[in-house]
Parts: sequence; structure tokens; C-alpha cells
Amino acid sequence: MLLCYSSAVFSQSNVNVAGKVVDDKDSAVVNASIMVKGTAIGTTTDQNGNFSLAVSDPKAILVISVVGYQSQEVALADRTDVTVRLVTTTSSLTDVVVVGYGTQKKVTVTGAVATVKGSELQKSPTVNLSNSLAGRLPGITAIQAGGEPGYDGSTIRVRGTNTFGNSSALIVIDGIPDRAGGLDRINPADVESMSVLKDASAAIYGARAANGVILITTKRGKSGKPNLLYDFNHGWSQPSRIPKMADNLQYAEMANELVLYKELQQNPDQWAAGWQALQSTGQYTVPGATPRTFFATFRPDDFAKFRDGSSPLTHPNTDWFEATNKTWSPQVRHNMQISGGTDAVRYLASIGYQNQDGYYKNSATGYKQYDVRLNVDAKVNKYINVGVGILAREENREFPTEPASDIFRMQMRGKPSETAVWPDGRPGPDIENGENPVVITTGTTGYDRDKRTYIQTNGKVEILIPGVPGLKITGTAAFDKYNLNRKRWATPWTLYFWDKKTFEADGVTPKLEGRVRSTFPDPRLNQYSENSLNVNLIGMLNYDKKISDHTIGFLAGVQKETNKGDGFNVFRRYFLTPEIDQINV
Repeated sequence: MLLCYSSAVFSQSNVNVAGKVVDDKDSAVVNASIMVKGTAIGTTTDQNGNFSLAVSDPKAILVISVVGYQSQEVALADRTDVTVRLVTTTSSLTDVVVVGYGTQKKVTVTGAVATVKGSELQKSPTVNLSNSLAGRLPGITAIQAGGEPGYDGSTIRVRGTNTFGNSSALIVIDGIPDRAGGLDRINPADVESMSVLKDASAAIYGARAANGVILITTKRGKSGKPNLLYDFNHGWSQPSRIPKMADNLQYAEMANELVLYKELQQNPDQWAAGWQALQSTGQYTVPGATPRTFFATFRPDDFAKFRDGSSPLTHPNTDWFEATNKTWSPQVRHNMQISGGTDAVRYLASIGYQNQDGYYKNSATGYKQYDVRLNVDAKVNKYINVGVGILAREENREFPTEPASDIFRMQMRGKPSETAVWPDGRPGPDIENGENPVVITTGTTGYDRDKRTYIQTNGKVEILIPGVPGLKITGTAAFDKYNLNRKRWATPWTLYFWDKKTFEADGVTPKLEGRVRSTFPDPRLNQYSENSLNVNLIGMLNYDKKISDHTIGFLAGVQKETNKGDGFNVFRRYFLTPEIDQINV
């Protein structure tokens, strides 16, 4: 009696508290920690700053904390709905934030601007910079649609989807908008900071900034002795979830159910008798004026062998995902960086390497990247400053001749009652059209190679006008060269079939018959090339005047951007031999 009464009192004292956390501008604070003081009970705010929490004491104290804001303690005092307004920390207010065509102290920013430091992004073990943004910036969603090496970037949205067409944010790197390659493959070790403009503060970039702007500033050298840094990251990845497929017994039952439904579609009253007959004898005779007999796809002796596993050659239990995929796929990242200089000249140089393997056994899928960056800043005199930045990056993607989506479909459709690979290593039969994923994922069927090179340069001259404090003229020029070469070489492939009766002379080894199962009889070559040159010229006039505690700023600018490019695509077949994969031989 006492125990029951105590339980009832406890359940009645649970109170559900809901609330919202905002900043001093009434903008939602995302991922703020909400803890009940003195307990381990807590939660975090969602994308809209809202939270909900069950507490046992209606007079409990909530502790709210998040990076960049002062922690607060809020007494519930029997309230079930609270709004918490956080105050930005003093050190955060004095931080310099990169905004459109310039910088401001965070305390003076009037627009919605979110900032994250490169050191925070570098903590993420991902090899794609876009995947490091998830959960680090309020109002930003990063959705990763796939994990295929080379195409594993996230779709970035600023405050959701805002247009019916392209809803991507404008990417600005070191003041240059819409650079080839975007942000995906920028070396995280080269990033000083990243700012996101989410409202009218992005208007300075025009119509293409309608979905927000992501500003990336790369690291620059600092005065002092040379500083050498080396960073190494080695990790392993695997699919977050693999569908659980039917085993051979479940598949056999479903196959027989389909036969029963097809044959007795007009006689549902005989389903029970028909199903019992198929299970016991493997056949059923439909009574009537003209009796007819139909047979099960899998007979009772097939079920017996599926259950006891006594004949794995004739009655296998194949998991096509296990037959095709590795347990873990390695990925590695190296980066070496040196920086230093004097008050007159500062420099930063870095070199990086990435290698990402595919998820498949004997995989033809992989991604490799090499990148070099050099940033140099010089003070010519007290009125003139110059800066130069150079980036060179090569991206190598390798794939089988079929895309990942088709390979996944093959794994899903593979029959568990068929053999994926024979004991001697030769590939088993296909579902249709040569689609055996064990073969398709390797280089046996050819290759699809994608090589991209980027050379991006930018130079800046900053002139302070003598006699007019706060007035300066800035000229920026950027030249970006991009080249893509893609080559797809597809060759016919052979799969091996067994009649489940005939053996080799030893009486044990199945006698296999090889058949060309590709949908084409001879090799085919597709080759594609694309190149472009983007020239961006920017001139700006800035004037900043500080009067007491107030600052007056004026900016005028002009920009000219030109983009030239061309490309071609060729196709060839009827090669003399599959050993030749050249278009001109």
C-alpha cells in the first residue's frame, strides 16, 4: 500500500516545462544546453530555440549555457512556460566578424550574422568541409544525402528552402564570390573563420545572395619566428544503416505465396488448402470441372536444406550487402603548414593530402586530393599594403561503371537463394542485365575516372589616403582556372552459372558455365573535358570615422566578373582489343 501511494505522488509531481531561448536581438539560440541544477536531467534547444523538459520539482532551477553567451540560472517558481534571453559574452562582442566586403566588431553588427572559427571546424574528422557545419551555426542546415567518396558533401541551406529553384547559399572565399569548387573541398586547416549572412546583410552581393551568403576567410601569416604544424587524421567509416533483407527461408515463403496468389486469385476460398498443399507436397490441384495443377517455386526439400544449411552450394543463404561491402572503409588526411614573417612581410604556406576509400570489397571507388596554398602579405610603406594568395588543388575520383544508386538497387534486389561468389572466386549469376554487385563494384567492368584541377589566385592592394584618416582605396583581382577531365571505359564482363547437377571430374567442384552478361558485346569509351577561366576585378572606396563612442562608415564599390569556358564530349566503340582504352588508337 505504501509503495503504491508513493508512486502515485511521484508521478503527479512530474511537470513538463516548455520554453524558448533567444539572444539580445530576439533571435533563436540553437543547441543551447538546458540542465536542471544539481541533476543529470537536461536537453538542448531545437532549430527554433524551443525546448521541452520534464522536471520533478516545480520550483527547480534551470541552468542555460551555450558557447558565446553568458550562462544563466532561471528559477521555475511553479512556471511551466519560460523565455530565456541570453547575453553575449564580452569577449565575443569584441570579436571581429567578416561581413560583405569588409569586417566589423560583433557588437556593431546589426544584421543576422553567425560565425565559427576554423579551429572548431578542424576538430571534425570529416574529409568534406561542408559536413563540418552541421550543428555549429544557428540557422544553418547541412543535409548529407550520400557517403560516396568524392560526392559526399552536404546540401547547405540558410534558414531553410527559400526558392523553387536553386536554394543554395552564395559561397565567398577571401572576398571572391562563387569560386569554382565551392567550399566542399577546401582544406579545413586553411580556414581562419567562416561567417554566414542570413538577412539583408547579404544584399550587398545582389540577387545571387537571395539564399544567404557563406563567407570563408583563409589563414594568413603572423609576425614572428617560423611556426611549423603537422596534422594527421586517420579514421574509418561505414554506412550508418543497412536495410535488413529477407533470408533464404523468408524469400522462399514469399515466392511460394506469390505463386499461390497468382494461381488462386479467383478462388480465395481455396487459399488455406492450397498453401497447406504447397508446404507439404510442393503442388496443388485446383478442383473443378477441369482440374489443373500448379507447382511451388520452392519445394519442401528446398525448405529443409535452407533450414539445416546442409547444401550451401545448391541452397545458399546470401546476404548481398555482406558479400559486397566492407565492414569499415579507411580515410586519411595529412596537412603540413608553416607560417611566420616580420612586420614588413608575413607568409603562410600549407600542403594537404586526402585519401578516402569506398565501401566495397575490391573497390573501384575512391577519392584522392592534393592541395597547396600560399598566402603572402607585405607592408610596402605606411600607406600601401599588398596581399597575394595562390591555391592549387587536384581532385581524383574513381568509380565503377555503374553509379552508387544502381549498385544499392542491385544489393536490394539480390536473391538470397543465389550464390554471389563461387568457392573458386568466380562471380555468380546476376539478377538481370549482368547486375551482380560483387562484380560491378570492382574494376572488372571498366572504370569511370574524374580528374579536376583548380588554380585560384587573388591579389589585393590597399592604399591609405594621406591626410584623410580612415579613407582607403582597395583593389582586388582574382583569376581562377578550372579543368575537368572525365573518362568512362566500359568493358563486357562474364558471370558464371551452375545447373546444380553437374560437377567437375573430382565430383565435388561445380562445373560452371561462363556467359557474357553485359548489355553490350564490345568495349565503349566516353570522354569528356571542360575548362573555364573566371576573372574577378573589384574596386572599393572605404571611409570610417569614429566620433566618441560612435562610428560612421561609408563603402562604395564596383565589380566586374567575366567567365569563359568550353568543353567537348566524344564517344567511341569497335576497338581492336579491350586492352586499348585510347580514343585515337
